[in-house]
Amino acid sequence: MNRLTESEKLTSPFVKQKRNPFLSSGFLILTGGCLALFLFLLFESESGDSSTSQPTASEASARNSEKAKRKELIAYLQNHPDDEFAHFQLGELIQDRAPFQALENFSHVTERHPRYYEAVEAIAKIAMEQGLDDRATSALFILVREFPEERRYQKSMAELLFQQGRSNRALRYARRNIELGGEAADDYLLVAEILKQAGRTIEMTGPLKQALYQEPGLYDAHLNLAYAALYSGDLETATREAKWCLAEKPESTTALRYLAIINRNQGNIEKSISYIDQAMGTDPEDLESLLLKADLLIYQRKGEQAYELLKPLYANQQTDRRYISALARAAGLAGKREEALELQQLNQRLIKEEDLRPSSLQSESVQKRQAGRK
Repeated sequence: MNRLTESEKLTSPFVKQKRNPFLSSGFLILTGGCLALFLFLLFESESGDSSTSQPTASEASARNSEKAKRKELIAYLQNHPDDEFAHFQLGELIQDRAPFQALENFSHVTERHPRYYEAVEAIAKIAMEQGLDDRATSALFILVREFPEERRYQKSMAELLFQQGRSNRALRYARRNIELGGEAADDYLLVAEILKQAGRTIEMTGPLKQALYQEPGLYDAHLNLAYAALYSGDLETATREAKWCLAEKPESTTALRYLAIINRNQGNIEKSISYIDQAMGTDPEDLESLLLKADLLIYQRKGEQAYELLKPLYANQQTDRRYISALARAAGLAGKREEALELQQLNQRLIKEEDLRPSSLQSESVQKRQAGRK
């Protein structure tokens, strides 16, 4: 196989001489009859620090050199498409400016290449940046399998799986990241947020306290602690943390919503409505706030008002089971029995569709098989 090296395959780039910008400017100024201004500018440019022009020339030279390398590598690969060394070189050169093409180039690099795992890491990075989750996951599986003690791969895998909603698997990698020395506040916060996604609310408190020990003013940790306390039944802590968040960010719809839920659970319905109205004043389209407001109206037996609040959202939220369930209750309370029945049937269909989706365990087994074939 032909291998491209710098000494054998690449020619020295020809650097074009940069034209003096003042010369062309002077010509334009002379033609306009402004000779005095031209002389002033020329004097200023000559008397100034000459070193300021050097970075520009150096950068231009580097750009020309890189451009020449790209052109030569592209031309070379047209005749030698199996040269993985050339593919790696080109991938490095174009990674920032043409990520999808770089992804293709890095994909040609095999385990025979001495920098194979660098290519795999580049694939993972590009794929995550471009939203190509399957490619990113496959690449990261290769890296965590080959380098089980490398913390950054464990954390990247945890973050990617968390974004995909595969919380149980994400938790494994997030905890492994901490075992390997990831003790920054955001490492513990990641564990807490994965636990939140998994519905394991009570377990969130431990990592959140660790995060706040590392960074006492971390807003997201306080907000998550309010959530954890709220859904663990510790309303005192939930209230304290939600109010701390509200003091930091007075327009936080999430903190206002937590306070609304706390007051609803304590039977303070009017105060709860006051908080949720504040939240809706900040963001009238926030679905969570709208659902809570509808729930409070239904509690007050104000079915028609709840129905009028929710019905306009149907076109955009008709696949959200929580929304459909709330609208069905509001419709029933408002006397719209046929519509309530139809909405209940729709909710049942959505439940069945959700049950038919592949589980995260199934998804990961597929990814492992794909990684094993690399």
